[in-house]
Amino acid sequence: MSMREKEIHRIAQMYLKYLNGPLGKGVMEHLKEGESFTMRVHDELLRISKSEGKAQVRVLQEDHPSELNTHSY
Repeated sequence: MSMREKEIHRIAQMYLKYLNGPLGKGVMEHLKEGESFTMRVHDELLRISKSEGKAQVRVLQEDHPSELNTHSY
């Protein structure tokens, strides 16, 4: 795993832990099952969705303007 991939994984895990923990409870309670939102943090584009009551994090990478690569956690 490259340093870049490790950093992406670390960011995704940080948001998973936050959103699925007590501090993220308010956010997840207001998100309906299957709904998602996108936010840009740490120079990454994250798509947060709710599945089975839990947060799912996808890191969207813009390697080229016409394509997005995704990593799901």
